[in-house]
Amino acid sequence: MQKLVWRVKLVADSGDGSATEIEVGRIEREAWADLETLGLSLSEEKRLVAAIQTEMVRAQASMMGERFRCCGHCRSPLSSKGYRQVTFRSLFGDVPLRIRRFENCPCREVLPKEPRSFSVLTLEGGMAPALAYVTAKFAALAPFGKVADLLAELLPIGGAINAGTARNRTRRVGERIARLRPAGAPDPEIDAVTPAVVIGLDGGYLRSRHRRPERNFEVIAGKVLNLDGSQHRFAIVSAGIRLGTPATVLSDGDAGLWKLQRQVMPKATLVLDWWHIAMRFEHALQAARGLGAGTASAYLHVYPVRDLEGDKWKLWHGRSSSCLGRLAKLANWFDSVHVRDVRGAVAARRHIADLIEYLHANRGALVNYGRRRHDGLRISTAFVESAVNEILSKRTIKKQQMRWNRCTRSVMTPLFCMLSRQCRRAPCL
Repeated sequence: MQKLVWRVKLVADSGDGSATEIEVGRIEREAWADLETLGLSLSEEKRLVAAIQTEMVRAQASMMGERFRCCGHCRSPLSSKGYRQVTFRSLFGDVPLRIRRFENCPCREVLPKEPRSFSVLTLEGGMAPALAYVTAKFAALAPFGKVADLLAELLPIGGAINAGTARNRTRRVGERIARLRPAGAPDPEIDAVTPAVVIGLDGGYLRSRHRRPERNFEVIAGKVLNLDGSQHRFAIVSAGIRLGTPATVLSDGDAGLWKLQRQVMPKATLVLDWWHIAMRFEHALQAARGLGAGTASAYLHVYPVRDLEGDKWKLWHGRSSSCLGRLAKLANWFDSVHVRDVRGAVAARRHIADLIEYLHANRGALVNYGRRRHDGLRISTAFVESAVNEILSKRTIKKQQMRWNRCTRSVMTPLFCMLSRQCRRAPCL
């Protein structure tokens, strides 16, 4: 039966009129084609890409050796110091190389601590930036073992890549990202006034893989919204905000988040998230609606339900003092003799007490929510939940359950932040 044969050749043109032709692959197919034999298979694609990568890298390394054969100043030939065996690791396979070394030319003054020889090609770590990027990108979204399996399945990566390899490569990328700023970069102008921003703060906990003494630690994530509609996410990083920047900070009332705000932006306008307030009111209302259910005292639920709805209205319109006073009276009403033994009274009393405690603890952040909503200003931290999900929860809290250890705690969080969608490169605090 007739066959189809393709020969894949790589032609290298050195620019001086000479060309080198190398066959890097041969593919055969029967004349009859079906869905399985149509086009390239995965194994053939891997072999072709790996062969092309090998020829290109070796040709480039050889050309670099010829380029540095003579001194760039006096044009005298340099003494060879042999070759160094290295392995260049890339997305398209590992390529063994012989990198040539030369002695420094006598016409050039060599400093006391400067090496007396040099390599024509410097391979820092021997790993291509593309391989480091892809490994770290997927490692920020999936377990290390899954990332290793995915890369080994789709790409012609040489060697036995495993979870440890993916973790080490990701940690090295994180260490580079976690640097404060490039050497010689000017200090930011602290007193410079920038346009007003809205900042949302939220957090989540990472579990420790060590039993003692560490347990969990909190990662604080957030989102900054600018007046022009642009936004970016961060995780304990400086977001380009100065001391004079007019800022509004929204939070769910966590004490650690308020402490961070006081340290970084003590003059910011504080707004307690309305969604968390509304949920606590709803819990109290649900308990109040069940007061005395199925008993002769079922009529008692009318008063607390009406009172809670009125208190919620007052708080929405900025009358927090009146709201707290009415809630305290309602809590005392549940302690009266004819109410405290009614079915559901204990649960309703507990929810109201929790609501009062929550509002008292965040009293300085209670604002006129109705007016802010009418003016088109934000009253909820819903916009920052996506940042927590992308930076933290998606990778470490929900289904994947990644844990932290001592050697990766300081670099993984900045890495996940930088690799999250729409994040900007910013130094850690």
